[in-house]
Amino acid sequence: MYLLDLYILAGLSPSLAGLAIAIAVVWDAVSDPIMGIVSDNTPSKNVAGKRIPYLVVGALVLGFSIGFLFSPPKFADQTGLFVNLLIWYLVTSTALTLFGVPYLAIVNDIGPEASDRTALFSSKLVFGSIGLLIGIGIPAYFASSVSVESISDTLGARRSSGFTIGIIAAAGCLATAVLIGRTLRIQKKGPSRSSRNSSRTIGAILKGIKSPHFLLLALGFIAIAIGRSFNSSLALPYYKSTLSFSESQIGLILLALTIAIICAAPYGALSAIAYPLFAKEVLWPIIIVAILGGILVASIVFLDGLFSDFIESENTLNDTDLSGSYYGIWRMLSKVARAMGIAASGFLLSKIGYQEASIDQSVSVERAVAWAFGPGVAVFFLIGAIPIVCVLKYKRHSNEV
Repeated sequence: MYLLDLYILAGLSPSLAGLAIAIAVVWDAVSDPIMGIVSDNTPSKNVAGKRIPYLVVGALVLGFSIGFLFSPPKFADQTGLFVNLLIWYLVTSTALTLFGVPYLAIVNDIGPEASDRTALFSSKLVFGSIGLLIGIGIPAYFASSVSVESISDTLGARRSSGFTIGIIAAAGCLATAVLIGRTLRIQKKGPSRSSRNSSRTIGAILKGIKSPHFLLLALGFIAIAIGRSFNSSLALPYYKSTLSFSESQIGLILLALTIAIICAAPYGALSAIAYPLFAKEVLWPIIIVAILGGILVASIVFLDGLFSDFIESENTLNDTDLSGSYYGIWRMLSKVARAMGIAASGFLLSKIGYQEASIDQSVSVERAVAWAFGPGVAVFFLIGAIPIVCVLKYKRHSNEV
């Protein structure tokens, strides 16, 4: 949400900013299935030794990479800003891969039943949203504690936020790795899963990818991920330019959205209707839509549960531990879609005449951002819903049989 807007404010053209982020996210996507296969095939007597070392390394790298990512160099030209964004996003993405893929694979390592995995994903959504709450609150705090009326002040607040969030993220991820490893050793969950054969990983995965169930889930997930990325990339240009909200007001909106996700356990139609109609500097309607949207968007946990069921069925069918590999592919698809969404938003902003290094935009640009932020996002959600509904109908029919 903050990254594209940050580098545009620093002076990088929207299309180049979108391109740099897209390149880094594509690398992040390609590295995910590689990391999954590596973690599946890491020799170890238990799951703790198989996954946890990667969590620790990823956590340590995250600590400094996020800070540098949100610190565009002062007085740099287009090339300097582009290179800084690209390099540090590559480093951050690699760290996220080292942590994220083994972390997701542990869900299937310790969740033998579908209800267990759904409960784990629900807990992940809730506690992840608490982390998101902290991540949103820190930029809001720095924005309220200093004057952010000028672009240089905004860049300074973002830089301070980045290093603070990096330290907290590293500490949280390290604590997570330690607690998961300790729990796995105490409960002795590892040996039963690690004893599964992993030598046929590639062939089994290719076979699983061809299944209609997987292809439909992947198609729906990609469309939804593009829509979410497109939405988040346009959020700050919409709130700041189209609605003329301050940094503290934007922080309040994001906090309301996140709290609603935590409390919740067809966001697209709501946003498509509402966002183009909002008036400038009127805060309360946005707060209401953010709360309703947070409740509705929490349904993403059901999609995670569907995919974890598919992974478990493939593990059982092949008597092979494929969790890390499949989650690597899942994250790869998510990140390719995210790259497409970010790149599309950057090129869209350039196409409609959005001016870099400027907060004020023309009326026509403001309205174009509003329509893209509302109905434009809803189109992706609708496309994604269709194949997912087909999968749900298939599962219901199979259960009845």
